[in-house]
This record gives sequence, structure tokens and C-alpha cells, in this order.
Amino acid sequence: MPLHGAMVMVTALVLLLGGCGGGTMNSVEVRPPAKGLLHYLQQAGQMTNVSDRGYTVTETAEEGQPESGKEASLLLQVRNPAGQPVDEFAEDMTKLMHLIVVSKDLSSFQHLHPTYEGEGRFRVKVTFPHGGPFLLVSEFMPDGKGLTVHKAWMNALGTEPDPTALVASGSEAVVSNGIEIKLSAMPEVGEFKAGEMAMLNFSLSKAGTGERIVLEPYLGTFGHCVILDENANQYVHVHAAAEMSTGSSVMFHTEFPKAGTYKLWAQFQYRGEVITAPYVVRVNK
Repeated sequence: MPLHGAMVMVTALVLLLGGCGGGTMNSVEVRPPAKGLLHYLQQAGQMTNVSDRGYTVTETAEEGQPESGKEASLLLQVRNPAGQPVDEFAEDMTKLMHLIVVSKDLSSFQHLHPTYEGEGRFRVKVTFPHGGPFLLVSEFMPDGKGLTVHKAWMNALGTEPDPTALVASGSEAVVSNGIEIKLSAMPEVGEFKAGEMAMLNFSLSKAGTGERIVLEPYLGTFGHCVILDENANQYVHVHAAAEMSTGSSVMFHTEFPKAGTYKLWAQFQYRGEVITAPYVVRVNK
């Protein structure tokens, strides 16, 4: 983003956050470019459609094809481009592997962390809530290389839910585990454009009372946000902007790769429990 555009975004974000209510997000200090929000806008990366870099992951259900509603043990074997098992992995956000499991209709979402057993082999327990295809997205950092993402589909036996179209939920509040999560954004929800920066701000409070809460770090940051388009082709995983996320408000920077309807799952931690807030948004051309 050009410097002028970033400065405009900074000013807009100060106004956006100033209207978020109580908590520590009301006062925003715009520091020199070496630090602070402007530096973040210029430098922050995100994980958008990262490739597998030639690495493969073979996903095997150890007890045969998994059945809906029953816990299944999955073995994930990671191999390098030469077909050899990967021996070394670096931690990414406190874990050696993140496994995102999402149903094709995007109604079901799980964020799991397989256990490493050595020689490129991971194991994880997963329960598929219904029958049908599920997307398995493995995120890991092998052999001292950069972040690597592998996608595969796995079918679960059982009844598939009736197909339903995704409907944009706008900025309506979501309640999860007794916590109310409100989404505000710049540009506003419903005005996102493909390929352009969007800032998503989530404000969390106790449902019913509106009392602000103090979030705990979750996997090395204040929050994670996974984004998929309606066809599960466009995949984005972003982390909270640390300098703009404290107390009960968490901000993410992202870009939606293409126009269309997207579902996002924002995740936070409060009192040891993970809170997941799903939203559906529309992205324009």
C-alpha cells in the first residue's frame, strides 16, 4: 500500500477504534514508521493461499473411512519434494502443525493441533459431525523453510446436511460461550473489495451485561482468523495485530483475494476456553 494510502487508513482506524466503547483500544498512538500502526500497515504479512512448496501430506484414517459422530484417528505423513519424510519442523505460533478441518458447506469448523511422533509423522483425533467431504488444511514449517500449507479432502460416512447458500451476516453480534462478539471494520462490513486491505476489529464483552473482558493470549497472539470463500478455494489465515489488540478488542489485517462470499472464523481465548465467532461477509470486485 502507498504511504499516503496507509496514512489515510491510519486516520480512519483512529476514528473507527475511538467509537468502539470502553477498554484500552480507545487511545491510539500513531508512532513513527519504525513502530506502531503505520509500520504494521506497511509491513504486516498474512497467509493467503500459501502453496505447499512441493511438500506432500498423506492423510490416513487408521480405522478405515471415518464415520460421522465417531472419533477417528488420523495419521498425517509429511514428505519433502524428493519424497522423503521430513525430519525437522519449526514452531509456528507455538505449534509444529495446525490442522484446519472444515466441511464443504462451511457449517463445521475445527482448529486442531496434531501430535508429532517423529520422521514426519503426526497423529490427531477428530470427530466429523456429519457425512460428506471435509477440507483438511495442514499448516507447518518444514526443514527450516517458510510456512507451508497443504490442502486435501476427506469423506466421512453418514448423512450429509441439505445444501444451504451462505448469507452475509453483516456486523451482527455473535454469542459464543457466554461472550458477545461484535465486528466493526474499515471499510465497513459489506463494502470490502477484492485485493484491497481490510481491517477487522472484534470487540468482546459478557453477553447480557456488556461487561468488557480481558482476553488471554491464544497460540502466541491475541487471536486467529481463518477465512474461506464459499467454494473453499481461497484460504486466508491471519493473526491479530499485536500493537492494536489489547484487553477486549482484537484487530486483524487482511485482504480477500477475489470477489465473492466468504466465511470467517475468529478465535480468541478467555479463562482457558477458546471462543469461536463465525461471520459471513460479501466481497465486491
